[in-house]
Amino acid sequence: MSTLRQKVAAVIVGVGAASLLATGVANAAPTHGPAPKPVPKSTMVPETNCTLGQVEGALAKEDPATWRKINASPQRRAHFESMVVLTKEQRQAKMKQWKQNHPAEAGVVQFFKDNNISMLSPQQKAKRKATVERVKATCSQF
Repeated sequence: MSTLRQKVAAVIVGVGAASLLATGVANAAPTHGPAPKPVPKSTMVPETNCTLGQVEGALAKEDPATWRKINASPQRRAHFESMVVLTKEQRQAKMKQWKQNHPAEAGVVQFFKDNNISMLSPQQKAKRKATVERVKATCSQF
């Protein structure tokens, strides 16, 4: 098979995999039950000298569009808050557990990694990284 055909096939498989992942995530998200407990704003955020409240303030100033997306639903906000206060090791352990609990979706994620497929452009990745660095640098001012 030619290189072009291989790339086209990979994209087609990737699109199908993305659909599977999106369906799996949508089906996995609970639509009922108690709301997650909010994380106290005074909780320290690892790799910074700032609290959750300070990081949220800095993010709202440094990247208002992302902050609006996070606040678009209580579930997004709760997910952001619960993840940002974890250490790198805790996030890795959480990802490992997710992969064990969701092998099909984990396979899709691995396929994307193996085939260098990303939902973000290199420019978007660089912007996200720069935003994180600015938030870390300025959060103590909030």
